[in-house]
Amino acid sequence: MYFYLHKSFTDKQTQRIKEAIRAVLNQWARHSNEKWAGGTNVGISELALCTNRYATKNFKPVWAKSSVSNAIAVTNLAMNQLTQLIRDNGFKKSPPATIDPQSLTTIYAPTASTKRRVPLSLRINPKQLDSAALGDLDLTGSVLHSWLHRAGWTDPKITSYFISECPMCVMRNLKPKNPNVRDSSYYKFFD
Repeated sequence: MYFYLHKSFTDKQTQRIKEAIRAVLNQWARHSNEKWAGGTNVGISELALCTNRYATKNFKPVWAKSSVSNAIAVTNLAMNQLTQLIRDNGFKKSPPATIDPQSLTTIYAPTASTKRRVPLSLRINPKQLDSAALGDLDLTGSVLHSWLHRAGWTDPKITSYFISECPMCVMRNLKPKNPNVRDSSYYKFFD
């Protein structure tokens, strides 16, 4: 994958960004391996199972003509779309992905309206990268949330929406929700 990181990020910030991207790619690969289940393509990933417990809305990216039936199917669709965007990036069929600084939210990426040739560009708040309040899983989930925007999903930043629940599953390390931890403690890291 090809990214152009803005030169104003410190070495430590650059390392965190690279680790978060690597963690999202590992989650994407894990999903794919579990879904393919040794070549059968009938498996269900832990990510899809976790998302299926909580996501009940927004099963349709902006470019799709119709919605899919459930959170397992939408997780598969989203990961397939990320595959397309990763492929376009790797084969230089999309504009170069840039990672630039910004000062508002943790990570920002606008929602893409097409399926192909969409750069995986992000804007990241450097101060958040330096904050101990932003754990590694939080950063990974925030990158995934932003890339889901690039893949065509929108959100109102509330619970039960696919684009919120899927990254929150990553932020919880695919564990069930803890009733003592509010969802807002996770999606405060979303754009």
